[in-house]
Amino acid sequence: MTVPAADQGRPTYSVVVPVYNEEGNVEALVDRVVPVMEEVGAPFEILFVDDGSKDATPKLLRKLAEADARVRVVRFSRNYGQEAAVEALYLNARGRWLIQMDGDLQNPPEEIPKLLAKKEEGYDVVYGIREGRQDSLFRVAASRGMQWSMKNLMEIELPDDVSTFRLMSGPVARLVAALPERRKFFSALLVWSGARIGTVGVGHAARQAGTTKYNFGKLLNHTFDLVVGFSSKPLRYLGTMGFFFASAGFLLGAWTIVRKLVWGYGALGWSSIFAAVVVLSGVQLMALSVIGEYIARIYVQAQSRPLYNIAERLNFKDDEGHQPFDELQRRSLEEAS
Repeated sequence: MTVPAADQGRPTYSVVVPVYNEEGNVEALVDRVVPVMEEVGAPFEILFVDDGSKDATPKLLRKLAEADARVRVVRFSRNYGQEAAVEALYLNARGRWLIQMDGDLQNPPEEIPKLLAKKEEGYDVVYGIREGRQDSLFRVAASRGMQWSMKNLMEIELPDDVSTFRLMSGPVARLVAALPERRKFFSALLVWSGARIGTVGVGHAARQAGTTKYNFGKLLNHTFDLVVGFSSKPLRYLGTMGFFFASAGFLLGAWTIVRKLVWGYGALGWSSIFAAVVVLSGVQLMALSVIGEYIARIYVQAQSRPLYNIAERLNFKDDEGHQPFDELQRRSLEEAS
């Protein structure tokens, strides 16, 4: 099959994929996405952001970009994290609609038409709901914990088993990507934007090659970043906890005085005092840690450093390849408004 040249105009769809050390998946992903999108029959591009891969992923992406001008690549100078990669995808994609999927082929490309059909009902964002999920029990439990946090701490309602396999209108995606905050959780921001959101069931497959990049520590940090970044409720809970301990201490002190004056009993010993000091000290350290996290985010926000540094762009025009980060943000906000 002859590979067509890049579309002169703006593509209708951008399939956007963040990758990190996915040498076993990128070629198979392109081989499966291309026929699906060609069957759709609208101009498209496949945009990869390589988040500082250390394996053969950059080499394979260059090969794919050379073979097909519809495959475009942004490569970071080092690993900056998935959220930075997703932001770069949204800001560099040209499509009027963005289709986001993971690079491990757990999101079957053959399910893309389901998202496209659902958007015809008037939605700005269509989430794929995983059916027959192939993740480990640990990953499922972690996802449930994150969804609980979003619902109860952030008051953001997302359907169960929602995934990053989703379709978004270009203006909505670029709006949330261009927001000035340094740490973003895009699933929450898409809900915050007021976009019309729909869902559709999609298949879920086991990872084709490689290993997951998320361990327990990363998932825990991600959930904590989510809660602290989008809600002040942890501070309120700490205040409630402080009131509870202060009340308990006041009642205990009053009871000790009354017992001494009325019945003549003295203190029971130093062990109870030591236990109380340890507990209260632990609570104070925990409170300081949470407060420190909020202050740290203010510090990071005030620094205003770019979230990432781009080392290489492939299949970009000259006027696209040298846009400063602030200019991309400005254009995105103008388009969204």
